[in-house]
Amino acid sequence: MKIAFVVGFYDSVKTALNARYPAPTYQDRLIWIAGGSHALVAFKKRFYDVVETAEGLLVCLGRGGTEQYVEDHMRGIIGVAEAKFTTPIHFRVVSNKYDPKPIVALVESFGLETEAALEVSHIRAKVAEGKILCVSLEGKTGVLVALQRAGMSAKAIEECFVEEKIKGGKNSNLMQHLKQRALHHPCLLYAWNGLRSSPPEVRTAYKVFCFEAQNAFQVVEGFMKWIREGL
Repeated sequence: MKIAFVVGFYDSVKTALNARYPAPTYQDRLIWIAGGSHALVAFKKRFYDVVETAEGLLVCLGRGGTEQYVEDHMRGIIGVAEAKFTTPIHFRVVSNKYDPKPIVALVESFGLETEAALEVSHIRAKVAEGKILCVSLEGKTGVLVALQRAGMSAKAIEECFVEEKIKGGKNSNLMQHLKQRALHHPCLLYAWNGLRSSPPEVRTAYKVFCFEAQNAFQVVEGFMKWIREGL
């Protein structure tokens, strides 16, 4: 999925973008970050949440005449990611932070996919009953957040999923716990980064499936592909 970041512009730009790309359809692929002292911190966190798994990224920065340091810091963040990941990243700097027309045009030319949100009926077509258990390390991006960003409806998340966050260093009995949880949940979505991957006896305990990967976004990417098959 392509994702666009729009950082540091005024509300006139946000209003125009919302009109062209309304939520919730685009909320996971058009990420707005307001200007201010915390903009770079917010950008870096969201950027690294998605840079590894995105099909492509557009980063559009609104930069005033005295804000060269903002551009320099952002180029540094992007440069580190480009050295580590293969995801194409397009970086654009715009000096006019009020005018929405060039920003909307940039996002349109980048090309954000339109994909309908997955609803309860889509989940129940594959998982007839019960809540899907989502497990990840406390402090990491959770599976429910990743589901939302990937296009799962809020109603489907509420009705079909439940999440457990595991504290670091408190997981010596984690595999036994996950196996026991299979008695109450038909499926497991497991992000093992900071924990450990599961053995076969845990994966086979879940009667529908157990899907695991290093991080929540990789887990959800595989899960969503499985759900959409045959729709």
